[in-house]
Amino acid sequence: MNDEERKLSDPTMWPVHVYYFGRAMDRLPGPLRAIGSRIYGLARLGLDLTLGTVLHRETEIGEGLLLVHPHNIKIHPDAVLGKRVRINHDVTIGANAGSEACPRIGNDVLIGAGAKILGAVTIGDGAVIAANSLVISDIPAGQVAMGVPARPLPQKKSNVASISGARSRRSQPPPRTSQPPQHTSQPPQHTSQPPPASGASK
Repeated sequence: MNDEERKLSDPTMWPVHVYYFGRAMDRLPGPLRAIGSRIYGLARLGLDLTLGTVLHRETEIGEGLLLVHPHNIKIHPDAVLGKRVRINHDVTIGANAGSEACPRIGNDVLIGAGAKILGAVTIGDGAVIAANSLVISDIPAGQVAMGVPARPLPQKKSNVASISGARSRRSQPPPRTSQPPQHTSQPPQHTSQPPPASGASK
């Protein structure tokens, strides 16, 4: 089996193939467009029945989309996805009730299983949405968001700095506090006087 056949047989790629097929059919003229759109509609229905995944051709998606587990993924037609977005199963990207505004997902974003991203929110490049999170507000680039509603996790830069500082201090040799011993003893003093010289001979 070559690479192309392997891609066609990989369920993670089926929704992506159908998406690009639908985009191509939408650019055809007149009757061809109508025929191609019917085929696309049947293929999309098959994906909904087998995988539970809905990916409309109207959605703006950058290159490199990866559906890690392609089951029960729902993406609104008006959503915008950047390049190399990775999506796990049971993810919904859509509008809030009473509004048609949809999320804008940046490049290299990872969306965990069960996450819901709703409304006019922006997910910055490189952000990570934890599993089962509900995102209803903007997430800055490079942040990890978690919770219901999702909030960016604090970055513990100060703790990292203190730990690295402690490690550097431990790696340094301890200061030398001991002083060389001082000799306080003095050399003995000779107090004895030399014997008196004998008198001159008479």
